[in-house]
Amino acid sequence: MDDNDIQHSEIDLEPTSGVQEKLVPERVVDGLPTMYCFETCPFCFKVKALLGSRGVEYSKVEVDPTFKTQLKWSDWTAVPVFVDRDGTQVNDSNYILHYIDENGTNEFPRMGEDSEQDEWMDFSNLILGKSIVAVIYKSYRTSLQALDYVTRVDNFSFGTRLVNKWAGGVIMRMVGKSRAKMFDLPPRENLKFQLDHMSGGIKGDFFGGDTPNGADFANFGILRSMEGLYGFDIVESHASVWPWYLRMKVSSGI
Repeated sequence: MDDNDIQHSEIDLEPTSGVQEKLVPERVVDGLPTMYCFETCPFCFKVKALLGSRGVEYSKVEVDPTFKTQLKWSDWTAVPVFVDRDGTQVNDSNYILHYIDENGTNEFPRMGEDSEQDEWMDFSNLILGKSIVAVIYKSYRTSLQALDYVTRVDNFSFGTRLVNKWAGGVIMRMVGKSRAKMFDLPPRENLKFQLDHMSGGIKGDFFGGDTPNGADFANFGILRSMEGLYGFDIVESHASVWPWYLRMKVSSGI
């Protein structure tokens, strides 16, 4: 294999989920575990919930959702990206949950050890996350409302916030429409249906029984991102999910 072949093979490499081989200690902020995130991202809320429940102090780098300038250093550009104190980079929210738990108090099963936990963690990404997007961004009006909220809680300049709000409103309305097409029911009815289905996985106080496991943090994070946005009343009015949500809010402190 010559240099051209090596360069070609390196170009073809796709960024991957999970723990990365290359350490990036220069991306650690203030010597603390560091999360690169959008302030209101559902998948980032998963990680915030677990870190909060464990009392882990961490740094946070807000990523501009339009230009993602703060992640130009990484081949993986979807948030959250987690960088541990030693520079270990972990991509993808569910993998980050497992990494933090395994390297902390190790309270819930690892991926592949508990099929029900795995199923409900996958549900958070494949079904619940897409269901809430279809609701929040069901119209251009609700999209603008959501982006107005997002741009009020982030720390970017006024000009950047304007771009993110108006351009983001158009983009996220299109995303909302595409997510809605994935399901047979209209967005609000579908979310109610999915919450009914999800409630069947809550065994006692939590998915994990007496204590939260990965499925609890994964699904709570998705729903926590809806708070203050259009459609959250569906969560508040659900007889089983709402009490669980409140328990998770106390547990996570977010």
